[in-house]
Amino acid sequence: MPDLKVNELNDAREQPGARPGPTRPSGGLAGAAATAEAWARRAAAAARPRQLWRHHRLITILVLVSFLPRILASLAFRPALLTADSFLYMQEAANGTLGVIRPSGYSWFLDIFRIFPHTLLAVTTAQHLMGVATAVLVYALLRYWGLPGWGASLAALPALFDTREIALESFILPDTLYGFVLLAAVALLLTRRIPRLWQCAAAGLLVGYVSLLRGNGIPLAIIFAAFILIRRVGWRAFAAAATAFVLPVLGYVIAFHASYGQYNLTSSDGVFLWSRTTSFANCAIIKPPPRLAPLCPARETSVAPPGPAPAWSVTALLSAPTAADYLWAKDAWWRHDAHPGFNAYNDKLGRQFAEKAIEAQPLDYLRVVARDVALLFLQNDRPIAHSTMTFTAAPHITHLPPYYANDERQYAGSVANTYFVQPYTYFLFLYQLPVYFPGVVFLAVVIAGLAGVLRNWRRWGGVAALPWTVAAVSIVLPAMLTQSLYRYTIVAIPLACVAAGLAFTRADQKPGPADPPGGDAAEATPASG
Repeated sequence: MPDLKVNELNDAREQPGARPGPTRPSGGLAGAAATAEAWARRAAAAARPRQLWRHHRLITILVLVSFLPRILASLAFRPALLTADSFLYMQEAANGTLGVIRPSGYSWFLDIFRIFPHTLLAVTTAQHLMGVATAVLVYALLRYWGLPGWGASLAALPALFDTREIALESFILPDTLYGFVLLAAVALLLTRRIPRLWQCAAAGLLVGYVSLLRGNGIPLAIIFAAFILIRRVGWRAFAAAATAFVLPVLGYVIAFHASYGQYNLTSSDGVFLWSRTTSFANCAIIKPPPRLAPLCPARETSVAPPGPAPAWSVTALLSAPTAADYLWAKDAWWRHDAHPGFNAYNDKLGRQFAEKAIEAQPLDYLRVVARDVALLFLQNDRPIAHSTMTFTAAPHITHLPPYYANDERQYAGSVANTYFVQPYTYFLFLYQLPVYFPGVVFLAVVIAGLAGVLRNWRRWGGVAALPWTVAAVSIVLPAMLTQSLYRYTIVAIPLACVAAGLAFTRADQKPGPADPPGGDAAEATPASG
């Protein structure tokens, strides 16, 4: 599709017989600016209504229809969907402080919207637009690599219409922004077979920001670095990507040390990893030293132990206490030890206990990770609950405590808890009953993407290797580090859809397919050069 070829103008000058055009800088900042200018002109031309209707009719219709449930969500749940984490981010945005439990990249994003009169509505509106933009990116990438319009539109459907995607956009939470920025970084590296220096640098910067949105974003940088190396972009492009990633992350680490005396992004990763081990840790096997003995899960009497049932039975899977039950229990060790709270001292204790538990019980650790990943695909479809990111008939926080009300007042100038407005809520509940992305289909999409990667194993998995690996790690990593909540892994759906779509393109497909006169209704043909 010509209008999706980011670097077509530069490529055309390199072809034999091409007419010479105006001289443009080929490198450095001037070259990057010229490329960005050319991309902007082509994007503007492609976004004209006539071009959209001619070449991208199906996705245009789907995008317009997808605004309806999003408008319903904005009207039905006001001022936004709120959790305890929402108020934490609002507090950091209002006070300009760095988070102790989670990185503050999302708080910086929230700070942008304080100028608007209806601040929380402005935030969720921006997130709804990001949800639609995510679907458009999925479509554009797959069209760029030769998938026909109907196939690319099919891959974009979950991001456009899945109830849980729309619900996540309605929460004051970083996950929609995280998923959009992550997909944008992937897209930058997939718009050429060998990404250019500016693309590598921009992707590195986005991955750096991803790492400041959620703590588990840091390991993804390894995947991007490996992909860039495999693509043989050259040492300058790799150095540009590494520098663009390191600078914001390093700056944050230095600022965090200045505030809390610890070189880290948070003071919680060790405590969260400890909470992961509560699903299997047996101190009779671990034999922790006396200073770590208070961290044994059996010490928390407020958490009900699982009843007698085989380890892999349905009863055991569904009734076992979660890592969050132990983490936030009233008698959790970090609440009443020598240095209560999330801090460097407790972070170190939690990490040391977790390392000993995993070393002593490696198979049990793998078992609970596999269990959480399996439940991600099998447990989240029908329960209407906050944990499954669905719209519910009651707010997440039943009564707004004074300290939460104060956080909201300081940030948004309001003190309203989530409240429901009829008849919009009724229609949205009707919508969510049949319209959702089933977990079994999600699993099938992941398997289809893996098949495409394995098919191109001689080419290190081809271009599908990047989105599929990022999706797979995004699914497994939360289960390894804390627990596999659906909101942590929903960001993998668009990436998995991109990988699955690429599995249906030819292994030798050249980027930049050309649209035939029939537009979406006809098969796209590969570019000849």
